Amino acid sequence: MNFAVSLPPHTLLNLFSLLCLFFVPPLMVGTIRKTKAHLQNRVGAPVWQPILDMIKLLRKRETVSGTTTWIFRFSAASLISIAIVLAIMAPWVAPKVSFGSCDIFVIVYLLAAFRFFTLLLSLDTASPFGTFAASREATLSILVEPAIVLSLAALAVQAHTSDLNVVFNQLGAGNAILFAMSGAALLIASLVDLSRMPIDDPTTHLELTMVHEALILEASGKNLALIELAGWLKLSIMLGLSCQCFLHALPRIQNPILGSACSLVALAVMGVGLGIFESLSVKLHWRKTPEFIAYALTLAFVAAFASLGVGTL
Repeated sequence: MNFAVSLPPHTLLNLFSLLCLFFVPPLMVGTIRKTKAHLQNRVGAPVWQPILDMIKLLRKRETVSGTTTWIFRFSAASLISIAIVLAIMAPWVAPKVSFGSCDIFVIVYLLAAFRFFTLLLSLDTASPFGTFAASREATLSILVEPAIVLSLAALAVQAHTSDLNVVFNQLGAGNAILFAMSGAALLIASLVDLSRMPIDDPTTHLELTMVHEALILEASGKNLALIELAGWLKLSIMLGLSCQCFLHALPRIQNPILGSACSLVALAVMGVGLGIFESLSVKLHWRKTPEFIAYALTLAFVAAFASLGVGTL
């Protein structure tokens, strides 16, 4: 007897999107950590260790400062909510379930709201380190946001639409140079927005040099679990959008199964590459940070001007 069950294509697509939402972010973080451990001649934790860490945090009790208000918990819940909405809307893996349009400016505003609630969470604790990190985070967001907007807007101008789903479906390998420049600009801007090396060392224990980690020093237990999960989702979304730009610079793959495999492989390669880069690079002095952001802004400007002045790139 044949017990094989053939699932309809939309069911497989829903299942793939759901698995990516739950498993890709922690595995992405685990891949980065495992790569860095190998380069440091350590065995390191398994790739699935972030999943175990999340389960452990959800079981722990919280320690909340007496100076916090309702904003502290509300901000953590808002962060995970925004991250889930972003993960559902943005085409950071392909193919995935599409829930209507994915306007570029909505994505930008959601990223801005993510930063806003992160700053609220940090400032509500009245911690000196949190306030110091919030000031740095606000400065970085002001500097890097134009690069993110321009890198995505360059693609939107060429496709004559601000819907990111339509952009990726309409533009193909004929726009390879434009996709490559926009993807590179978005990747560099993502490193800044995510407070990764060389802007910030996510593994440091020196509070005076922290950016992202100092923002969540007062969080613990379930609250910290929500914040960490939101950060992992944002990491996967930002790097996933860069991967999609690079993949669309190549000839389009018509087979959806092969396309899904290529998306996952691209994310894995991006995770390994980021781990290697963070192991070999040196944290920049704070005064050198604008120079690094200038690379992303320059690439985004070139992509935008090329998209406006030239037809197909």
